[in-house]
Amino acid sequence: MATEQFDVLDSTGRKTGTLVGRDDAHAAGVWHGAFHCLVIYGRGGRGYALFQKRAKEKVIAAGKFDVSVGGHYSAGEDARSAGPREISEELGLTIAFPDLVPLGRRVFDYSFAPAVSEHEFQDIFLLPLEKRPGTLVLQAGEVDAVLEMEIGQGAELFSGTIASATGRLTGTNGAETTVSVTIADFVPCEDRYYRRLLQCARRYLQGEREALAI
Repeated sequence: MATEQFDVLDSTGRKTGTLVGRDDAHAAGVWHGAFHCLVIYGRGGRGYALFQKRAKEKVIAAGKFDVSVGGHYSAGEDARSAGPREISEELGLTIAFPDLVPLGRRVFDYSFAPAVSEHEFQDIFLLPLEKRPGTLVLQAGEVDAVLEMEIGQGAELFSGTIASATGRLTGTNGAETTVSVTIADFVPCEDRYYRRLLQCARRYLQGEREALAI
């Protein structure tokens, strides 16, 4: 099978006109683009967010929790084309690009292991829903489960106010369990990304629509 090709980006996030294979991009630390989305909704006067549990087969951050949907842009793609595709592939949800709320772009640079690193310009979005999706079809080999976390408790966790948080974990077979998670259970980052993302989510669910930026 041919290796997926990415557009090579320069230090400002612009396409250079050259391509790089997925494995080579991660081995050499080549800048490329990615899509991130956090699914949010309200219930009983509280806001909730869904985090995916990355599949145990993943090369990078296997078994760690991350945003609801995250994926690379293949060559020629952008958020408008890749976003709805990634959401459909990873969660089985059909949405249109205008359903997404843009939060801006994040620069992510992290070495997970020798010769395994991410150098990404990530376009970040919220996907507000009226309620929790009734049925999710999780992509085999990509997503092992989804974690529902109350946004206020999540913000406390990522600010360091509490050491652990509880959430509802739903696996590929639909079985649900209550779990306790810590910051160490999430994809590592050094920019308080999840805290800032949940702060934007809480503001949106409270009715704010202006100056929402990651």
